[in-house]
Amino acid sequence: MSSKKPAAVMTLAVISSEGDVMVPHFFQANETVNKTVYLDVLKRVVVPWMKKTAGERKYTFQQDSAPAQKAKTVQNYLEANTAHFWPPTFWPANSPDLNPCDFYLLGRVEGIACNTYHKSTVSLKASIKRTMASLDPREVSKAVKSFRRRVETVIELDGEHYK
Repeated sequence: MSSKKPAAVMTLAVISSEGDVMVPHFFQANETVNKTVYLDVLKRVVVPWMKKTAGERKYTFQQDSAPAQKAKTVQNYLEANTAHFWPPTFWPANSPDLNPCDFYLLGRVEGIACNTYHKSTVSLKASIKRTMASLDPREVSKAVKSFRRRVETVIELDGEHYK
């Protein structure tokens, strides 16, 4: 019996203002991304990649305010192990999507990687990896650098949603 439900995977992606793209991390099927799971991925995958990629460059780690990301243990780890990060108090509640992974990366990757139906998560993961590896660093950089303009627009609109 085959399912009509398409394959789905929970993915963690990181991009930089210089156009760097981390190889995506895929969480296990049916894995709940709680503070323990998220902290483990930060320690094993994300922070080592950021340190290697950024080298001596200054960087700011931005994430949204998912419960696992707001956990005190996660916040303490990021404070001690990254050049700079934005704590959840910095991120406005109910704000329009200002995170480049939301307003750029997700749509871009889905538009390419999910353009074809995937019967298995293996196929979907391979497509996501290929797509992310093929992203133009200039396009990624431009999207990340548009963050400031987006924030200024939200301020001008007094927090109202915009397109």
